[in-house]
Amino acid sequence: MNARTKSGDLIIADGEELNLRNRYFAAFLAWMIPGAGHYYQRRYLKSGLFFVCILSSFLIGMFVADRKCVYASWDGTERRWQFVLQAGIGLPVLPAAIQGMREKDQNREPGFMAAPRSSSDLDDWNFETASGFDMGTLYTMVAGLLNILVIFDAFAGPLPPPIQKGDKKKDKPNKPEAGGGS
Repeated sequence: MNARTKSGDLIIADGEELNLRNRYFAAFLAWMIPGAGHYYQRRYLKSGLFFVCILSSFLIGMFVADRKCVYASWDGTERRWQFVLQAGIGLPVLPAAIQGMREKDQNREPGFMAAPRSSSDLDDWNFETASGFDMGTLYTMVAGLLNILVIFDAFAGPLPPPIQKGDKKKDKPNKPEAGGGS
């Protein structure tokens, strides 16, 4: 047994050996940029698929909401729990996390991915985008949640197919019919 097998980085998937390399690092990369963990593991098709699908969902949500649906806010006015789900996508929400840590200065203009200064600003955002603000929030949350599944796949590899216990009728060998034709 070699070192990779002992560490659990080598698994059997669909009857083939799959080297997950350093699965902890792959999971971290998958969180930072969707598909990056799979690229590191040399699973290029999955990497490209995850990168395109998840980031396009996130970007469509941002576009529909006029880039205002992703922000971190934990003050008394609003607790933006949606951001926790959006944060599953990693680096693309970094500006929102940084803006959320900064103090709210009422005199400055909010930057990219900054929280609204007041509840009236949030009302204006909802009015300006119609249902786009809510739909954008939904799209970006789904993108974050999908990336969490990608992180699990980068860490553990593909799931094996379930082993089904056969019916008793199917387990009995078939008897040849009498009179045997050709």
